[in-house]
Amino acid sequence: MMSRVPFTLFFLCVMILANLLAGTLSEVGPESSVSDWGISHLSVRQGDLFRLVSGTFLSHHFSMFIRQVAFAAVVIGVYEWTQGTWRALAMYLSIDIVGTLLVLFAILPGLVLLHPAIDTQALAVFDVGMSAGGFGLIGALVALQKHRWPILLAVCAAIFVKVWISFDPIADSAHFLCLFLGFAAQIALSAFSDKRDAAQL
Repeated sequence: MMSRVPFTLFFLCVMILANLLAGTLSEVGPESSVSDWGISHLSVRQGDLFRLVSGTFLSHHFSMFIRQVAFAAVVIGVYEWTQGTWRALAMYLSIDIVGTLLVLFAILPGLVLLHPAIDTQALAVFDVGMSAGGFGLIGALVALQKHRWPILLAVCAAIFVKVWISFDPIADSAHFLCLFLGFAAQIALSAFSDKRDAAQL
């Protein structure tokens, strides 16, 4: 059984180790680790591209770590179990990185210009977590369902409720964008597979 989800297991092990070393599990020093390894608009502009990966495995605090471990286990695990390891790896990493860059360099600067409560300091805020790629996989899993459109609308509604209660410019934008990136990517992959199968008949 475990042999079917090696990427998920590896991902969870790296998450646990990274947060253990960062002090997140003992609540000692996680904020300094976030600034050292997290991702921001400014850090990418300064050339710290490794943060696109390092920030994925860290959490701001212990309760976030618990939520993200559970989230990763379920979402990455289900997608890998049903679609295979290499597709799960490629889908997660590509959506997480592309989605993060789009948020940091397209959406966030726009919010700074247009949203009265968001100033230029947001461009230097460090973010961490795996939820961008995770929501991408949610979108991909939704695209595999028979009633994909009502389910997609329901997930969008849940995101809007969270935004209404407490808006996080980087995280909430990433969740919404990556949900649709994953949905579109899976639709394209399914269409390609169908054409390939039809050509082989």
